[in-house]
Amino acid sequence: MTRSTDPRAVRTRRRLAQAFTDLAGEAPVSVSAIVERAGLNRSSFYAHFDSTSELALYVLEQALIEISAADLRARTTGAAEGVAASRIVVGRILDQVEGQRAELVAVFASSAGGDARVLFGERIRANLTGYLEVAAPERPLAERDTAAVMVGAGLASAVVAWLLGEIDCSRDDLLDLLIGLVPGWLSGLPRPSR
Repeated sequence: MTRSTDPRAVRTRRRLAQAFTDLAGEAPVSVSAIVERAGLNRSSFYAHFDSTSELALYVLEQALIEISAADLRARTTGAAEGVAASRIVVGRILDQVEGQRAELVAVFASSAGGDARVLFGERIRANLTGYLEVAAPERPLAERDTAAVMVGAGLASAVVAWLLGEIDCSRDDLLDLLIGLVPGWLSGLPRPSR
């Protein structure tokens, strides 16, 4: 679904996303509960989203954009770098999906789960591609693009498998495993300049 950039549409999506976030963890999150919390009507919801699953993915996507921006700010200011910065950003991704666990399990376990995994991986890939343009412009483009695809798809698939119980470990153990799999040159990038 192409999203309107009209300020009113953006505000409505934000209200729906905030209502969804406020209700996350309550079982189940329904359209009725979301629009009531947002102070909107059902037609406003369906003008922007086809389902609560689509809204759950939108909330995740918006969070990933902010997580990526915060990561880039931390790395460019020297607040965090290298493996420590990677641990922070991947930890924030895990915290986000944990906060949306019930809704995301429903999405990823549904018949549209494969498409949702691809979208999740694509968002991580896009964020990483933008970061690598700033942080590693000297690396060959093919290497940066390949790393972004591999890390994006791999991270998304591992996180989804963990959410669905296909990987049985704690959040912290998963974080350690994921960080251990990030290519060394990617974790060890020097502070990017902007």
